[in-house]
Amino acid sequence: MVGTINTFRPRSALSEVAKAHGLKAQEIRAMVGGLFHRYFHPNPQAVAQSAEQPYAELIARYSTSPQHTILFEEATALLGMPHHLSMHAGGLVIAPEPIAGCVPVARSGGKDLAITQFDLDDVEQMGLVKLDLLGIRGLTVLGDVAEGIHSWRRKEFQSSLDVLDSVPADDPETAALVSAGHTIGCFQIESPGMRATLKDIQARSIPDLMAALALYRPGPLKGGLRDAFVRRHNHLEPVEHIHPALSDLLRETYGVILYQEQVLRIANGLAGFSLAEADLLRRAMSHFDPGKKMRVLQEKFIDSAAARSAVPPEIGARIWEMMAAFAGYGFPKAHAASYAQVAWRSAWCKAHYPAEFIAAVLANWGGYYPQSVYLNEARRSGLSIRPPHVNHARPQFSVAYPDGSPVLFMGLDQVRALTHRTQARILRYRPFHDLADFITRADPRKQEVENLIQVGALDGFGAIPDLLSELSAGRSRPGQLTLFPMSQTGAVDWTIEQKVAAQVRLLGVSLEAHPLEMIAPRIAGIGAVTTVEAAARVGENVRVVGMRQTTHRSLTARNEWMSFLTIEDLEGMLDVVIFPDANRRSRAALTGDPAPLLVEGIIERDSATGEPILHAEKVTRLD
Repeated sequence: MVGTINTFRPRSALSEVAKAHGLKAQEIRAMVGGLFHRYFHPNPQAVAQSAEQPYAELIARYSTSPQHTILFEEATALLGMPHHLSMHAGGLVIAPEPIAGCVPVARSGGKDLAITQFDLDDVEQMGLVKLDLLGIRGLTVLGDVAEGIHSWRRKEFQSSLDVLDSVPADDPETAALVSAGHTIGCFQIESPGMRATLKDIQARSIPDLMAALALYRPGPLKGGLRDAFVRRHNHLEPVEHIHPALSDLLRETYGVILYQEQVLRIANGLAGFSLAEADLLRRAMSHFDPGKKMRVLQEKFIDSAAARSAVPPEIGARIWEMMAAFAGYGFPKAHAASYAQVAWRSAWCKAHYPAEFIAAVLANWGGYYPQSVYLNEARRSGLSIRPPHVNHARPQFSVAYPDGSPVLFMGLDQVRALTHRTQARILRYRPFHDLADFITRADPRKQEVENLIQVGALDGFGAIPDLLSELSAGRSRPGQLTLFPMSQTGAVDWTIEQKVAAQVRLLGVSLEAHPLEMIAPRIAGIGAVTTVEAAARVGENVRVVGMRQTTHRSLTARNEWMSFLTIEDLEGMLDVVIFPDANRRSRAALTGDPAPLLVEGIIERDSATGEPILHAEKVTRLD
């Protein structure tokens, strides 16, 4: 495996320096926990030079402590420095002889595998072949759905792979789902920007998905080529080429570069580069090499295009700029084709087997979004979701048909403190008829039974207070049958608030009700509108309450932090951008445990995606 050098980032730098200064573990956790939620920056050294340092709030809090002043200075100095040698997620290196004779090797700490002490760039410089082997969760989702379909249609399909191979390339239901952007959960086409692209080009086929996947990349987006492609694809403007010589090379993509192969074809067909030279050009562009090599290649391309294809130098320079802007983020066409195939099959599964599909997505812990988003997507699809039940649930999310209709049951494995031993006994000895029967044959620990009762896993055996009372009385014992049935006390069952609190504590999420349902009167009282209503009010000031689903930050040209959120309510999702001034004011609201957020600002239309976006002026928590 290829080695990778992990560097110090704000959390790790602060933690290590604090240990060296002898601070107690509790104080270190408190300081590190106060940093921005999920802090990340691709260039940690840029953080230290930014106008807003990651330790600014901590520096102000401990301004009277000389020790802490030195501590934060030293932590800042460590940012970007090597921390430790780790293992690349999927990089595999191949050598023509024992690897230790080519590069220095070491043993990885966690998985006890041999790794190179050189990183991927150094390995490449040594001339060794490296492969990037990716584990794709979307394939497991498809496999799980296919196995479910195959289990009840064995006469039609010899294997689960035959199910996927039978997915038609022309399917009206799948096309309608894709073109409407209802693709949450579908491989590679579920992000907000990707769904907006699908709607923009009215994608209805695998070739359309190929184009969308290649189009929603930084190259086309930054170069303004995305909008040109969308207009031409929708026959809203004629196709125009920078030079007639490009007409054959870019005909299928309306004069826009979408695929890396097109860079090679332009260099080869327009300027006469050999395919080897064209690939060197692509690689140099992909590494953003601004040095002498690129200047030499640029001059050769412009001169050769003029001599070979009668392209004027100024047009040659424009073509070069178009290639350079794209190539750094280029998508190979073969890559787009294979991804589009998997994406289409995912959409087909969702269109025809929504319960099995959402269950498989949840069983594999989602994708782009956290689990709560997929639970809400299931609710919007009209599916019934229930807590893990001892008579129906599997270790992971699954579909059952207790009353003839599909029901999604959360997995037993998500119940806090429920051991694999007890899960195995539940699966082996069920169905159970009452609490005594369950305790007698499943032989769980008392804490496990209590947790199962509180999350609703023994629904149908009695009210939660009655079950907890019987458990406390100790009348049921493992392996010992009871002589008398449990007597119902007539106690009032738990309120929905109590059930929600227990599920959040023991399952990590509420299945009984959405968090926003619990504060519906409060939301109505502050004049908030839904995300769907807000999206239709472009140019207006709105108030929206939602749960934060995704968050990332970015440095502006003035080295100030701004934030991008996606919030979700009961009706949909909305993207939010928070500029530096508002971002500083909203820091407290964006850190800590998830809570409903009240976002106030102006709805505008994003110039890149055409989607409505909320420019937030104020963000507050509704704890």
